[in-house]
Amino acid sequence: MGKKKLSGDSDEIAKDTYSREEIEDRLGKYGTVYFPEEIKESVDDIKGNEIKKERLEDFFKALKKYQEVSEQLKKTKLNPSLTVLLYGPPGTGKTSLTRAFSKKYKVPICVVESDRLVSPLLGDTIKNIRNVVELAGDIAQKNGEFVLFFDEIDAVGSERSNVHEVGEIKRAVISFLQVIDRVSYEGIPLAIFGATNHQHQLDSAIWRRFTFHLKFDFPNYVLRKKIIASFVEKIENANIGVDNSIYDRLEKEYQNIRRVHQELETKMNRNISEFEDSLLWNEIEKKSDIDGLLKLTYGYSGSDIERGTRVALFKVIHTGLLTYDIFYNSLKLVGGTAVHVDVQEELSTERRNKGDSESYRRQKQSTSGPPEI
Repeated sequence: MGKKKLSGDSDEIAKDTYSREEIEDRLGKYGTVYFPEEIKESVDDIKGNEIKKERLEDFFKALKKYQEVSEQLKKTKLNPSLTVLLYGPPGTGKTSLTRAFSKKYKVPICVVESDRLVSPLLGDTIKNIRNVVELAGDIAQKNGEFVLFFDEIDAVGSERSNVHEVGEIKRAVISFLQVIDRVSYEGIPLAIFGATNHQHQLDSAIWRRFTFHLKFDFPNYVLRKKIIASFVEKIENANIGVDNSIYDRLEKEYQNIRRVHQELETKMNRNISEFEDSLLWNEIEKKSDIDGLLKLTYGYSGSDIERGTRVALFKVIHTGLLTYDIFYNSLKLVGGTAVHVDVQEELSTERRNKGDSESYRRQKQSTSGPPEI
């Protein structure tokens, strides 16, 4: 990368640093640039994902020190690849948590949007991939640490069964892997993140190139309680009245679920996840006294609960009081992401069954993904 002209930027000249306006102008064609002081999320605001937070804490600390040690690491041929793959259902915190850490460690971030990267014209997708990574790499080289976040990375790195797409997709994957390798080889302080809601569609080579794989799940009832309480507290902090029965009923429901959960684990003599074959919720369904916000939000993401809170605000802004019923009905109205994910999975399965099932089985085996590290 160095001082050479970037692919597709014929007017590029060697410069010492990029101004804020130049970064926004050049990278803005591929996505949205966030400077640390503009980012609203903080790490503490995002509930749960504690293991992911620990991993990202280590990652960003290393990124901030990377330039100091990159030359030494290159000599030992141990240069790490500053890459992280985040996967899991939409709305579970992949983008917001990365932005929050960018804010904490004062690292600018560009969230690349797939619809600006992928082109129907032959070769343009490859050109766009090279341009955005080389430009971000040059910015990192001149200005210091930078994060390039590919949202919906499966759009450029998927294994498709459609024979008409496979050639172009494979070329795009190869191009993406080449620029990642180049950034790593040259010791540039550019962190490359990829996020996907469809990890099973990712090319296996993409899986192998990313150093860290972090899986994001729907929040369990313990975490949902904290998320719900945090949004109610925010409404209180806005000087809007809150019916205290929301907290009381939430705590009572939580304690009842926890009791059933402990009894079930004792009976089965093992740990049981809330999302394991509906064992816990089948047991809860037998209890008529357990019904409320936690049961309603089974399969909701944090973003779903936030949307439900925003819907409730339309009512409480003019009534001046958030009641349990208003909150419950607002959350019920928005629905949970898990329902939509399940429907999409069913539709995808139906489409695949009409195609080459043997090809799909091979793909599934190769792209189901390694364990989270």
